[in-house]
Amino acid sequence: MHTKIDEELRQYKLYKIQETESKLRRFKKVYKKIKEHVFIKLSKNISSNIIKFSVYIIGISFLLIGLVSFFPNEILTFLESNGNLFSSEEKEAFTNLINISKYFFLSLSILFSFVGYLLKLNNQKRSYIYDLSILLEEVMDYMENSVTEDKKKYEYFVDSIAEKDKIIRKAQNQ
Repeated sequence: MHTKIDEELRQYKLYKIQETESKLRRFKKVYKKIKEHVFIKLSKNISSNIIKFSVYIIGISFLLIGLVSFFPNEILTFLESNGNLFSSEEKEAFTNLINISKYFFLSLSILFSFVGYLLKLNNQKRSYIYDLSILLEEVMDYMENSVTEDKKKYEYFVDSIAEKDKIIRKAQNQ
């Protein structure tokens, strides 16, 4: 009975070690896929931020052009004050063009703002993945230490079982 319990404990401890090593191998596989060095993460974020700010500036420019387009008479007055003379047909064509283009510029503004927002989300997700890779690295280090400790404990346990068996055999032989 005593040896059966010891054998069950030994099998359980061995199973626990093997299961931890299996999980550790899976973690290492995933870690290799998502690991980025700090320099790569920073360079990607910096380049993405430059593009994001450029996209926002373009979006704001289109928004301003779209808002100014809501006042075609003021635009014509400004152009005429600079010395440009327009006929009534040209004024009407210009007003029609401005009325159509204001919605186009506002749409472009919304589009560019949305692209800038998506770039911002991309940077955040890249940062989260980097943080997760660091956390995963810490978990893997902890698991490796735990497996090493469990293996030592397992070896001590197996040695103590073998020592108990020796003592029992000596006692039975005498």
